[in-house]
Amino acid sequence: MKSRRIVIVEDDESFATVISRELERGGWRVRVFADVTGVCDAVHEFIPNVMLLDLRLAQSSGLGLLRELRMQDADVQVVVLTAHGAVPDVVEAMRLGAYDFLTKPVQLDILEQTLARAVEKNELLVENRRLRREVRGVTRLDSLFGESPAMVELRQTVLRVAQAASHVLILGENGTGKELVARCLHGESRRVDSPFVAVNCGAIPTELVESELFGHEAGAFTGANRRHRGLFESAHGGTLFLDEIGELPLHLQPALLRAVQSGEVRRVGGREMELFDVRVLAATNRDLADAVACGQFREDLFYRLSALQVDVPPLRDREEDVVLLARRLLAEYCAEHGRNLHFADAALLRLRSHDWPGNVRELQNVITRVGVLANGPEVGIEDLDELVFARQQAKAVGLPTLLLDDLERLAITEALERCGGDKKHAARQLGIALKTLYNKLARYDLRDRYVTTRQTRT
Repeated sequence: MKSRRIVIVEDDESFATVISRELERGGWRVRVFADVTGVCDAVHEFIPNVMLLDLRLAQSSGLGLLRELRMQDADVQVVVLTAHGAVPDVVEAMRLGAYDFLTKPVQLDILEQTLARAVEKNELLVENRRLRREVRGVTRLDSLFGESPAMVELRQTVLRVAQAASHVLILGENGTGKELVARCLHGESRRVDSPFVAVNCGAIPTELVESELFGHEAGAFTGANRRHRGLFESAHGGTLFLDEIGELPLHLQPALLRAVQSGEVRRVGGREMELFDVRVLAATNRDLADAVACGQFREDLFYRLSALQVDVPPLRDREEDVVLLARRLLAEYCAEHGRNLHFADAALLRLRSHDWPGNVRELQNVITRVGVLANGPEVGIEDLDELVFARQQAKAVGLPTLLLDDLERLAITEALERCGGDKKHAARQLGIALKTLYNKLARYDLRDRYVTTRQTRT
């Protein structure tokens, strides 16, 4: 069962204490504020289903807070509390989108029934929004979460670049959220109502890349029993995201250049050129300028793709965001799995001091591990050291074994942990080919333990 979460904004301490205590007995997770200070931050970090808001606070305005929440398009449902006879306040609150209102003093059973209905509406809104975005492939700018200067600048850049018509090259380390940036570029662009199609160029077998990108005619090769739509055709009118563009085979780059430059595509086995209107967003963690100098990437394709560039900052350059992200990700995990966990201040400082070589993906893995294994409700620094950082600490005191197979297994495990499960990044750190890494994962029975997940928020 998902835990229900409520924020209570009430300056009557006795009333707030009684209500919060009763709700906690009923399984609610509760946060109480005596005025509006910090409430909006709590909404973003705690992700409440509902807010119980006193309209007439001694030091601030409940209506002002309600206006701010609606400007931020928050999903939280607000149930307002008001005194007898305050009809104008109630009318204004409902106009601003309050879910319902209750008059003080309020009976507990009526309050619980009202809050339960508000939670149902909140869950319905959240699910509908998720489904709409999933169906349309739409992600908006507020998904780039963080308040560090680097993230503020990134959001400003994305908003400007999204309005342009040019193709875009997205640069950043593995795990930083390049696909999320691409989805935001699409979501803020004029193409938002058209398809967003994503593909990882490094994940397609070399012999199938051309067919996947451009399609093929029936009979074009063995097994081609019918005509196949390529990704350019599927993305017509919208956006095509080419992740790991640096892994695209060199011999296929001229055809991609033609498609990017003029929109002209010829299916494998076809004779006629077809025109498709597609904006291409490409991403890589490689230095494509170096790849051009080494003859591994076409110079003309590089310049065509990089007319506009977006640099995604690594998490180590966003120290201010680590705490916000950790709290938000843990709140989301607890909401989904019905757990009640929160970080101690010392644990948050420990997370902030970590270097995060695997970036946000590594942090997501840490939160999952903590969510599953921590006893709770408070996650302390000792929990992090035991559940997350113990292997790094053991590594600092010397080799745990001299057996070569054990050392190799340990090195592979450590590389994958540091890279957040990203096998390509781990293979580069280990100095071996990706195919070799897969062979060793099979040898040490580690294949099912590390599954790279696609990034969708930061």
